[in-house]
Amino acid sequence: MKVIAMMTPKGGVGKTTTATTIAYILGKEMGARVLLVDADPQGDASITYGINDERGLTNLLENHITAGGRYSTRDVIRKTRYPNIDVVPADGYLTCTAFNLSNISGPEQIFRFKTAIEEVRKDYDYCICDCGRLLDTVVLNILVVADLVVSPIKAGGFEVSAVENLSMQIADIRVFNRNIEAKLLLNMARNTLAFRGMEAWVKEKSGLDYFDTKIKQSTVIEQAALKQIPLPEHDGKADVTISYRKVVEEIIREVG
Repeated sequence: MKVIAMMTPKGGVGKTTTATTIAYILGKEMGARVLLVDADPQGDASITYGINDERGLTNLLENHITAGGRYSTRDVIRKTRYPNIDVVPADGYLTCTAFNLSNISGPEQIFRFKTAIEEVRKDYDYCICDCGRLLDTVVLNILVVADLVVSPIKAGGFEVSAVENLSMQIADIRVFNRNIEAKLLLNMARNTLAFRGMEAWVKEKSGLDYFDTKIKQSTVIEQAALKQIPLPEHDGKADVTISYRKVVEEIIREVG
């Protein structure tokens, strides 16, 4: 099972759309076995797949049997109506989980997800994780086991700072996960001077690899979000959906 995390230290850049769309393409369209882990307190990835107000990841991190609790990893996994796609859901309590884990002394606090996920590693081909924007103990739990971080970014001055922060964070994570790689995904692309400048900066100065495919700005994304369904289900023929399929092809070449 390959673990792929969607993470950018900046909000509003399309992390959840990227996570839920990649999970759909891999699972529904390509037939891979996919576990979607919602690691964002907003829980939007869970809602997109029809699951509301469940503390799946909270119970996995705080109350797993390996930590003295009563839940196995399979206990917190929920089936969806989409073949091959299961979800570990999240809700707003995940913020409390991050705080609770941060009060545990020693490195054990950031390895709970790594330990728990071993239980189902042979059950899935891919684990797609939708991370929150803060590098808290919940996100650290994901990153110490991730094979690849996909980082959506869009053009703008604050995004340059976010990418610089991400580069430093990945360097720090390599102390615990030396195999982690990160790639930038240029998102909400427009043919503007700002975007072209951002693209040039990413390619020349960010120090991080990037996807050849860009995700263009599209109202189709907002329409799918309003319906609370995965983007390809809303419009499988839209240009933005086709672009995400190309991103998935690049991911497969990257991680297998």
